[in-house]
Amino acid sequence: MLVKRALNGVKTLLMTMRNRALSLALLTASLGMLLSTASCSGNDAKAKQALQEHLKGQGVTDLTVDLFYNDPNAPDKAYVSATATYNFAGSDGKLKREFLGYILAREGSGWKVERNTSYTTERQKAATYLAGGK
Repeated sequence: MLVKRALNGVKTLLMTMRNRALSLALLTASLGMLLSTASCSGNDAKAKQALQEHLKGQGVTDLTVDLFYNDPNAPDKAYVSATATYNFAGSDGKLKREFLGYILAREGSGWKVERNTSYTTERQKAATYLAGGK
């Protein structure tokens, strides 16, 4: 009877340790995903800031980043596509909107516009544009 209780105690201890290890692993994975998401959203914000600076004085009232793509093989370059709404209307009376694509270069902790390119919201095409293709 004493041996059986000891075995039950060891099993309980092992299950508790396993549950704690599993909980720690889950917590670590969640934290990692949160940090990677935060860094991506930080890059989005920095890319938007670079675009706003580039388009300053052109009458842009709203700028929405549609895609930010940073290739791990070229960390100093990125592709960004955006939709710009201007403060003037077309012949139909609606505010003018334009779909823009840019290649960005890292400048310090932020980005600067290197050149314009075609617009896309597909990551595969963004990788092609980033590599210099069309």
